[in-house]
Amino acid sequence: MTGQPLTPHQQEEYQQNGYTIQPAVFSKSECDQFIDYMMDLHAGRHQLDGFTPREANEWGRTHNQHNYDPIAMKWLIDARLYQPLYDCLQAEPDGIQTMYFWKGSEQRRHQDQFYLPSCMSAWIALQDVDDKNGTIYVQAGSHHHRLVTRHDFEAGTEFEGIDYNDAVDLQFERNNLPEVTVEVAAGDVVYFHGVLVHRGGPILEPDSFRHVIANHYIPRCATDWHLNWTRYPVNPV
Repeated sequence: MTGQPLTPHQQEEYQQNGYTIQPAVFSKSECDQFIDYMMDLHAGRHQLDGFTPREANEWGRTHNQHNYDPIAMKWLIDARLYQPLYDCLQAEPDGIQTMYFWKGSEQRRHQDQFYLPSCMSAWIALQDVDDKNGTIYVQAGSHHHRLVTRHDFEAGTEFEGIDYNDAVDLQFERNNLPEVTVEVAAGDVVYFHGVLVHRGGPILEPDSFRHVIANHYIPRCATDWHLNWTRYPVNPV
């Protein structure tokens, strides 16, 4: 099982817009089971070495849960992701990061490759997501423009002394491209390029949940990976 390949239209959409949506990669039952598992972890009803139960109102995302949780690892390297990831990267994919979101992040505009060189994302909706519960906003086509890098903030450079997110906002304006909302159903996967400018949108329904696992991948052939993180092959079964 290698996963359903992207259609020619989806491949073109990824190349042109920097993202594409593949529907129904995971079943609603699988999504519901993962949500229940994460809610049990949050409340302390299920114990897992490496995860500390949280306060009732603390819903910040997890980082690299796959390093200590076989369930999160399964979602990172699921064989159904292999072929679409290969279609986007045009190379064998290695998983490098997981982030689980119980709720919308409202994170400011950013580019994932600022943090994770050469990366792309598979953003997996575990429930229906729209602007009400805080979906992501993407600037379609912005991956064709410049990546803001750490060197841009060195002494004597353009963004010296500027906050990173302010610099990305400035780049967003210079790109002069529309920003669109991403609306998906449970089980859909949004594949997007690591240079794509995106953000967590406002949460229009307070206290609503937005269960998502955001996985990041790099090409197996990438040589600019500087972080001391284990790379996990996403292999066809």
